[in-house]
Amino acid sequence: MDSNDAYIQVSYKYFCEFVRKYLVSSFNDLYKDIKRANIPLTLVEYLSTAVAVSLVVFTAMSIAGTVIAFLLLISVASGIAVPSAILLGMFLGLLFGAVSSCGIFMLYYTYPSVIVGNRRKKIDDCLPFATLYLATISGSGTPPIAMFRALANFKEYGEISKEAERIIDETDVLGVNLAVAIENAANRTASDRLRDIFWGIKSIIVVGGDLQTFLHEKAGNTMMEYKRRLATFTQQLTMYIEMYITVVIVGSVFFMVLTTIMGSMSSGSSQIIVFVQFLITFLFLPMASFGFMILIKGIAPSTKT
Repeated sequence: MDSNDAYIQVSYKYFCEFVRKYLVSSFNDLYKDIKRANIPLTLVEYLSTAVAVSLVVFTAMSIAGTVIAFLLLISVASGIAVPSAILLGMFLGLLFGAVSSCGIFMLYYTYPSVIVGNRRKKIDDCLPFATLYLATISGSGTPPIAMFRALANFKEYGEISKEAERIIDETDVLGVNLAVAIENAANRTASDRLRDIFWGIKSIIVVGGDLQTFLHEKAGNTMMEYKRRLATFTQQLTMYIEMYITVVIVGSVFFMVLTTIMGSMSSGSSQIIVFVQFLITFLFLPMASFGFMILIKGIAPSTKT
């Protein structure tokens, strides 16, 4: 057992009753995101860990905030009495601890949805190609179980290959029926489009139908959707590049020229102007460029996961 598992067990031991009584009913919607994010915890275990971490953060930040606030009050407000500084420092420390604790709990609450959104994007980006791959395999009369086995072995499709691998594990290791394993995959996948394909495959396996035709139709539909996303991304990229050039590049150059002119007219503020120009050049521009790259990477469709 590693330290992370031990911490989860300790958190569950001391906070599970509190979580079941006060939190489960309010955060029941979190269960689906935890499941679809492939987090190997139950809702009670996850919320217990969140409460435990939030409590530790509250304690640590309250103590640190109290000490820092007390020292600042003593150094800044020389006329303040020590008891008053202690009380005010404790109040500010508790306030800082409460805000930090709430922030950590909100991070725990939003983390599964962020993971689900990331997995959904990865799945949707590769779904047209994975569906076409399945349609091609089905055209040779390959049984559905062999199709998923081939998809699981073809790692280029990332999250989709992992879903197929879990289906194969359930059928081979646990002895689950293929239709039931596909249903389980449909319930846990983060992508609505992949869920629809899984349900369609299950229906064809159970009821009957032309699997090849179904997969070719889904491949065509998902490919059209992927092309539409590419076109949307191209338009967004053009707009963001124009904004970056206008606001960041041109704006920075204009600011440099303007402050240089102002500095030549007023010798008293020249050092301040040089310092601001230094911040613009070595802090603002790199951070703005890095943020722009992160933004483009986040909205860009890709075929690799």
